[in-house]
Amino acid sequence: MTKTTAKPPLCSYRQLPKEQPLREAIMDHAVAILTAEGASGFSALKVAKSLGIRQSHLTYHFPSRELLLHALVDRLLSDYAEKFALVVTTTLQGGESGGLAALIDWLLVDAVSPVTARLFPALWELANQDARIAGELDRFYAGAMAAAFKALGLDPESPTVSELQAVMAVLGTLVEGTTAIHGRAGAEDPGFQVLMSTAKAILLPALQQALDSTQAAGAANEEDGGNALEKPF
Repeated sequence: MTKTTAKPPLCSYRQLPKEQPLREAIMDHAVAILTAEGASGFSALKVAKSLGIRQSHLTYHFPSRELLLHALVDRLLSDYAEKFALVVTTTLQGGESGGLAALIDWLLVDAVSPVTARLFPALWELANQDARIAGELDRFYAGAMAAAFKALGLDPESPTVSELQAVMAVLGTLVEGTTAIHGRAGAEDPGFQVLMSTAKAILLPALQQALDSTQAAGAANEEDGGNALEKPF
């Protein structure tokens, strides 16, 4: 499990370091508002007040709430994708079952962490309202799957990964459901602890079997010069 460095407290506009762009500070405060109040409570006016600037200064950089939200979602998903790529690279390289167990642990614990448990429901709500955000969220999930395959030394586009992809999709669905059901109670909740042990008991063997099958199919395909998966007619 990775450790995250605590972020410094947010600065008001008057406290901003000279080298920090105003646009970046706006995004920092926008993240804080979305995290604290969710999608329904988010507004450009609240962001401006939090930062201590006039709303006209904010709209100079983001002329509409929609554009502010698009930039905000892009940043959040980019930051999370970078964190996830680091986790899967650290836990999955080598393809050992211990790495798969560590990945399940990290995903479920992160799913109920205070920030993730507040932010992702807000993102889901925004995706229901905005087709562009929905598309970005879809691309994020696809990218997370591809990052896991690459960490395992697999080609995400290969037909050999279909079985593993299906099991990974079940894991992803479980993770999102964990946020929705256990996110308010957190990792110390007894129900969450039961979920973690049950998830590993069920999913870990399925993931390992699918990984073994995928690797065997890939090896057979290489031995056959890449023709093992081609149709005979």
